[in-house]
Amino acid sequence: MGGLTLVRKLADGGAAEAYLGQSGTAHYLVQLSRPQLSLDTELYGRFLDASVSSSTLSHPEVLSPKSVGCGDDGRVWVVSDAITGWTAADLLRLRGPIPEGLVIEWGLAVSEALETLHDQGKVHGCLAPRHLHVFGESSSPQVRLLDTALLHFRGRHSVAPPQGAVVVEPEYLSPERVSGSRGTATGDTWGLGVLLVELLTGHQPFRASSPDETRNLVLRSRSVRLPPRLARWQRFIDACVDPLPSNRFGSALEIRQALIGLLA
Repeated sequence: MGGLTLVRKLADGGAAEAYLGQSGTAHYLVQLSRPQLSLDTELYGRFLDASVSSSTLSHPEVLSPKSVGCGDDGRVWVVSDAITGWTAADLLRLRGPIPEGLVIEWGLAVSEALETLHDQGKVHGCLAPRHLHVFGESSSPQVRLLDTALLHFRGRHSVAPPQGAVVVEPEYLSPERVSGSRGTATGDTWGLGVLLVELLTGHQPFRASSPDETRNLVLRSRSVRLPPRLARWQRFIDACVDPLPSNRFGSALEIRQALIGLLA
């Protein structure tokens, strides 16, 4: 990987894991296929094809792989453009809730990224703050959404993640996914609403004392009540996290138009 040092793990996936890599003073997102993937020729080939395909995706709001290769051990590696090493999760932890104007800007960026992914038949599936990579001026940071296609890669079958690894926290799963369905574009709409609530309030709207209780909370949910200071966001959030997928925004374009309306 050209002298890259893996600094820390950022995320787990079924077929791959993501790390913060460093070369000199520069940082990169590095995704590595799991060692056992190379034992399955069919799955390994499909993952390699998906890695090359992901590296061809070019959009200013999407953080996607820029170089792909294989190590001597057979593990596939993909490396992004240079990143700061900071995510929205870091800013929430250090600064608390994100200002509304900045949340709108980030929401517009994420909705554009989702439109690009959906147009390619992809679903993001985990719109958590840790997947929003921060760049630009510290006074007005911007974000790029990590394309999680490799972390969530599935062929005709999938590789089970290591025991204890959490691929997608239940806090970010839509009701239909909690019920066992695969991810969809409308599931990403739900995820975007959950993400924006967390950015605005500093708290996850669906979180209980255990993963099972969190799943039950998601399934029982009928709405997310925002504090009075965020009342103007209520209709937007309701149209994202409605329990019925058919009642949510119909597309990323509709989401973007609604966010632009919040700028007024």
